[in-house]
Amino acid sequence: MRNKVNIIISTDHGFVTKAGKLGVAEFLIQKGLKKDRDSDDIVAAEGALYIKNHDAELIRKVVAALQQEEWVGAIFTKADKAGSMKGWVPGTLSFDAIHWNHPERAADILVDENWNDAKNNTGYAGTSYARGVAGHGGFSPYEVHIALLADGPSFKKAFEGNLPTSNVDIAPTVLSIHHIPAPATMKGRVFTELFTKSKAQPSGAKNERVETSTVVNGITYKLMLDISTIDKYRYINYAKTERVLQ
Repeated sequence: MRNKVNIIISTDHGFVTKAGKLGVAEFLIQKGLKKDRDSDDIVAAEGALYIKNHDAELIRKVVAALQQEEWVGAIFTKADKAGSMKGWVPGTLSFDAIHWNHPERAADILVDENWNDAKNNTGYAGTSYARGVAGHGGFSPYEVHIALLADGPSFKKAFEGNLPTSNVDIAPTVLSIHHIPAPATMKGRVFTELFTKSKAQPSGAKNERVETSTVVNGITYKLMLDISTIDKYRYINYAKTERVLQ
């Protein structure tokens, strides 16, 4: 049925080796910013931190404490102004920059554990300061970059595309194959570069980096987001942090 059926295979995220020993909630309790494990002053859902009553002063204190820790990676907050890539707290990037700006569900702070290129005992690169064995992905390139395999009558044979795609592109692509218009609410693009019969080709990807930094207690916290864009579509490649002692 290979000449009749299209198959698209992907995944939700890649993996790294986890070497962390401290969780965000435990850290905040140690620092006296969160009362205890069950308190609702700060609710931690993995890296999403919900601050009671959106207390701006507490948000600033939490971010500043996290920015000083080597095991903490990228930190995001709400945009300093509509559409901005910078977060309103110094040294953070915005939820808008990573397509995480849901008006009701977005937390007050989103924090990722730091990562490096260290290899594990089987030779695979990518190590995170997150705890545990597996998680739902972070901002390292090892977790962001995943495979996309497509086969069937609609797709080119033995072709490897270098343009970025995302899982949000799959639904509009499937609709396009069946000549069904995609709803305006869909954010993804149709990856026409993989089609056997398509005259419409996307322009090449452009790379850009967004950077921000701040100084906290003699430590310069630098945060960089690496992005690829195709026309109006923006893809996150990875986020990287650096700390420099003054």
